[in-house]
Amino acid sequence: MEQSSPTAAETEVCEARRRVEDAGNAYRPALAAALLNLSRDYEALDRTSDALAAARESVTVLADGFLAQPAPLADAMRASVAQYVALAQRTRSKPDAALLAPIAQALGDEIVAADTSDDIP
Repeated sequence: MEQSSPTAAETEVCEARRRVEDAGNAYRPALAAALLNLSRDYEALDRTSDALAAARESVTVLADGFLAQPAPLADAMRASVAQYVALAQRTRSKPDAALLAPIAQALGDEIVAADTSDDIP
């Protein structure tokens, strides 16, 4: 089914991207949250490949700020990583280990490390 107009979540992502472009990195957490919402919306519409891409971008957008100061962004990063890893498993895709490894180390989460194992071809 092709959509003729953007969803509210897609509009939210566009607005958040503009804020990051205009005002800088302080708005990256808001962009990551918007991408996570978009991923969840896509998942609900059974658009799993779009959902996976949005979830991965959410993790990527948060990564630098999180790695610099993990504590304030830990909950947001956990949510983004959980969505990304779950969708990767669902689509039988291998999560980006290079992206997730430093995040897993900072979070101290065994679950992230376990979910990036080589059991998915």
